[in-house]
Amino acid sequence: MNKIKLSVIVMLCSLNILFAQEPNKKFKVHKVWVSKIDNSKVVKGILLEANDESLIIIGKKNSEIIVNVKDIHKIKIRRKGKAGKGAAIGAATGVATGLVIGFASGDDPDKTVDGYFPYLGPYTYTVEGTTAGEKAAIWAVGLGIAGTVVGAVVGSKKETFLINGDSKNYLMYFDEIQTYSMNRKK
Repeated sequence: MNKIKLSVIVMLCSLNILFAQEPNKKFKVHKVWVSKIDNSKVVKGILLEANDESLIIIGKKNSEIIVNVKDIHKIKIRRKGKAGKGAAIGAATGVATGLVIGFASGDDPDKTVDGYFPYLGPYTYTVEGTTAGEKAAIWAVGLGIAGTVVGAVVGSKKETFLINGDSKNYLMYFDEIQTYSMNRKK
C-alpha cells in the first residue's frame, strides 16, 4: 500500500515537471479568424503580421491574405494547439486527482447479507468490498474524462477584438494584436 501511495506522489510531482517546460519563445503560432464588415466569408489562417493598416494572414495552401483594417468587423485569436494542451492538462489532473481520492479512501470491508425467501427459507451471502485500487481506477477514469472536457473548453477560448471598421478601435488593440503575430515589431 505504501508503494502505491509513493508511486502516486512521484507521478504527481513528475506531472508538474512535464507541463512546466518552457516553450520556444521565438516562434509561437496563433490562429486567427477575421470577420469582415460586409459579412463575407470569415478569413481563417495564421497571423503572420499586424501593421497600422492591415493584417497579413497565411491562409490555406500558404497563400498570403491581406485584410485592410477598414474591412474588419471582428478579430478572434487563439494560440495553435492550445485546446489540445488544455485537454491534456485537464486529463492528467483529473486522473491524478482520481487516483489520490481512490487510494486515500482505502478498502471497503466485506459485507454479509442475511435474507429470507418464502418457501425456501433463510439465506446468507457475502458481498466483497471494493478495494482501494478499484476505487482509484473508477475515480481516475471519471475525473480524467471530466478533466479532458473542461481543459479542452478552457483551452479553446479565443481572444476577441471588436474593430467595426474603425481604425481607432484597431489602434487601441494594436499592441496586443501584434504580440500574437509571428513577425513582431520590437
